[in-house]
Amino acid sequence: MIKLERGKKPEYLTDAQVEALTKKFKANSKDAVWKHKGIKRALLLSSNSKCAFCECELMVSGSYMEIEHFKLKNDYPDEVVSWENLLPSCKRCNTTKGSHDVVAEPIINPFDINPKDHLSQSKHRIYAKTPLGESTTVALNLNDESLTRPRFFVSDYVTNKIEEIYQDISSKSKLTRHDRNKLSTLLTSCQADHAFSAFASTALHESYEYVDVVTKLKTDKLWDEQMEELHQCSLKLILDRREKIK
Repeated sequence: MIKLERGKKPEYLTDAQVEALTKKFKANSKDAVWKHKGIKRALLLSSNSKCAFCECELMVSGSYMEIEHFKLKNDYPDEVVSWENLLPSCKRCNTTKGSHDVVAEPIINPFDINPKDHLSQSKHRIYAKTPLGESTTVALNLNDESLTRPRFFVSDYVTNKIEEIYQDISSKSKLTRHDRNKLSTLLTSCQADHAFSAFASTALHESYEYVDVVTKLKTDKLWDEQMEELHQCSLKLILDRREKIK
C-alpha cells in the first residue's frame, strides 16, 4: 500500500447529480448508482490502475476493478457517491473488507493517510507500526498468500536485476550511458505506476549493490536529473523494516 493523491472529482458528479443519485439509492439500495464510466475512469487514473489497498494491477485478466465504498454504503447512504468515499479496489480486497465499519474501527484510507507511517515490512509481509496499521492489516488480510507470492516475485526480480547490473559494472574502470540506462529501466519498474511498488522500491533501496552502482554513476557523471527524480520517487514508496507496535 502506498500514499495516493485523490484526483479531481469527475465532471459527472455535479452537486445536483450527487443529490439525485443519493436519493435514488435511498429509495432502492440495490440500485448501483455509483457504476458510471466517468467515476470508474477517474478512480483508475488516481491509483495508476492499481488496487488502492494491495497495489495489484487492475483491468487485467482475472483482476478487474470494483468501486469500493470506504464507509459502508448501506450504513452511510449519504456517502454512496461522495467522491471522498470511493476507492478503486480489486475484488479480493473489496470482498475481504466486506462489512468492516471504518467509523467504528478505522483503517487506512491511502488517499488521506500515508500508509508508511503505520505499516512496515519483512520478508514480503506487511506488519503494523501502529494500532491503525494493525486494524488495516487484519481487515484487509494483507498477508494473504495471493499477495505475498507476487510481492516475492517482484522483490526477487528487482534484487536479481540490481545484482546483475552490479556484477556487470564491477570490473569496468569507467561506466557508459548504456550502464546508466540499465539502472534507469530498473528504477522505472519501482515507480508508483507499477504493481506492488512499495515492495519493489524497498527491495531496491535495501540493496547494498544499488548504493554502489549509484555511487559509481555519480563518479562518472552519468547521474542526471532524471535519475535523481526516479530515485527520489521510488524512495518515497519504501516501507520501513518491521518494528514492534507502538
